[in-house]
Amino acid sequence: MVEKSHHHHHDGEPLTLEAEMSESEQMYLITTAMLIEDGMEQPVPLPALAQASSIMPASVNQMVRNLADEGLVTYIPYKGIVLTPAGTTIATRILRYRRLWEVFLVKKLKLALAPADQLACRLEHLTTDEVADRLSEYLGDPQLSAQGKPIPRAPREEEAGAGVYINQTRVGQRSRVLQLKGEGVARAFLQGEGIVPGAVVTVLALGGDGSVLLEIEGRHAHLASAIADAVLVLVQD
Repeated sequence: MVEKSHHHHHDGEPLTLEAEMSESEQMYLITTAMLIEDGMEQPVPLPALAQASSIMPASVNQMVRNLADEGLVTYIPYKGIVLTPAGTTIATRILRYRRLWEVFLVKKLKLALAPADQLACRLEHLTTDEVADRLSEYLGDPQLSAQGKPIPRAPREEEAGAGVYINQTRVGQRSRVLQLKGEGVARAFLQGEGIVPGAVVTVLALGGDGSVLLEIEGRHAHLASAIADAVLVLVQD
C-alpha cells in the first residue's frame, strides 16, 4: 500500500489530480514519459520501467494497476503500458516543474548537476502551475534543462481544468474521456462500451435524472446517472 502524500489546501480550492496522487505514482508517470522521450516505443515494457526506476518488478505491477485504475495509463498484457492523454498531461506538467527547478539550481545557485537533479526531483512534487510560470519568467523562459532536455510548455488552460463530468456537458458536444472515477461494475461496464481515457464521445441526450445517452464510434451507449458520474471528460468544441 502506497502512503498517500498529504497536501494541505485552502477550503474551496479544488484538489488537483496531482494532489490526490502519491509521489511514487507521479515518479512512475514521469519515468515512463522520459523513456518515451528518449525514443522507447509504447507500450513501455514493465521490466524497462522497473529498471529505470530501480525498484522491484513486483511493486511495478501494483503501481501500474493503481495508475490504470486512475485512468492515467492503459496496461496491455505481456506488452507494457501506454500513457493516456490524462497521464501524459500530468507527466508533462511535472517534468516541466523538475526541469525549471534544475535550471534554477544550476544556473542561479551554482549547484552541481547531480545534487541539483536530486533536489529538483523533490521540489517538483510541491510545485504549482503558478509557481512554475513565475519561475520560468524569472529564468527568462528557458527552453532546455541543465541536461539539455526540452522543458515542456505550460499546459493549455482547458487541460489544466482537468475536465468536467459527462452529464455537465451539453447535448451535441463532442468530448474526450479524460478519466474514469468509479470502480468495479461501473468501470467494467464503461470499458465494455469502449468508454476509456482517450475515447471521443458525443452526448445525444441528457435525462433529467442525470443519465446520459452517448454516441461512441457510431454506437449508442446509455449511462445511468451513477455511472455517468464516474466519467470525466474534456470538451472538444
